[in-house]
Amino acid sequence: MNRMPLLLCLALLLTGTLGLSSPAKAEDAPAAEPLLQKPVCRVLVAYHSLTGNTAQMAQGVAEGVRRATGAVAVVKTVETVSKEDLQAADGLVLGSPAYFADVAGKMKTAIDDWNWKMKVDFTDKVGGAFSTGGGQAGGKEHVLISLLLFMINNRMVVAGPLYQDKEGDDKWAELGATAMTGPLDPGVGEKELDAARRLGERVATLAAKMKAE
Repeated sequence: MNRMPLLLCLALLLTGTLGLSSPAKAEDAPAAEPLLQKPVCRVLVAYHSLTGNTAQMAQGVAEGVRRATGAVAVVKTVETVSKEDLQAADGLVLGSPAYFADVAGKMKTAIDDWNWKMKVDFTDKVGGAFSTGGGQAGGKEHVLISLLLFMINNRMVVAGPLYQDKEGDDKWAELGATAMTGPLDPGVGEKELDAARRLGERVATLAAKMKAE
């Protein structure tokens, strides 16, 4: 038997001239899949402000949100918040001045509308609150409680700013962040902004953790 045709066939198979694909080149390899990016945590900071003090605190909260890895802050007046803003948010921080020791009317109307008109589902979003007021005991803490109760009743998880003493022996949390803006302590001070930043960071950190789970 003549072995030449057999050897020729083997050679053709190896060189791919019988229709078999040639060895893949490096440039023909499929592109690597892009690395999956960490989900972005969105925290909506919604506030009402008449004189600008609560707006300052809102910016402080936003600064704190941005301290948390992968978190972004969206800051809006409560009157301009849409259903889409609320649905997209993993965290929600509400701020209101104390009017006659209670939540400002525009804030109350807005959050009621989120329920009754917009039908927003707040389940397991992370929430926090801040308030401003002219006096030492003008109702700021009552405003915090009212806003937090709104969140709890809407199945949210709530959190406040964290603190720790210099020695690290004592740690505690508070209901929220407040600022006294009346004649005894006008304006928003650095320590009050620090509380706002701590609040934003705490809410964003928890929201990001819950979203990653």
